[in-house]
Amino acid sequence: MKTAFFLLCLVAMFGTTLAQRKNETENPIIGTWKFSRQSINNDFQKKFEGMRNFPNEYITFYQNHTFRHEFMDTKGNVGKELTGEWKLKNDAISILYDEIDFNLKTNYFFIDTDLVLGQNFNHVVFTKQSINDPIVMK
Repeated sequence: MKTAFFLLCLVAMFGTTLAQRKNETENPIIGTWKFSRQSINNDFQKKFEGMRNFPNEYITFYQNHTFRHEFMDTKGNVGKELTGEWKLKNDAISILYDEIDFNLKTNYFFIDTDLVLGQNFNHVVFTKQSINDPIVMK
């Protein structure tokens, strides 16, 4: 009986440890975000001004600290795709692009389902895309 109780406690502790580690590895920035709006001045506007002709813009942050930044037309065709790496430190995010000479380090925070990159009057807002609202790429 004592052995069964000991094994039950051991299994419960192991399950709790795994659940805690899973929660620690999940980051709220992971996922796909759709461009919503921006302040008049921001760090992105100088680099992506010509790409804003595409009405749909998405950035997807992956668990392995890579990302994909896509600009799409109204039919879901990708007009431009950029990739790179990202990392978080405290309340700052570093975004390093592979294809273009652009590295961004800025503050980030969340408001409801929005990811805000920047602060005050220098920001870009992306809205979280749910599983029920997938990106349609062609």
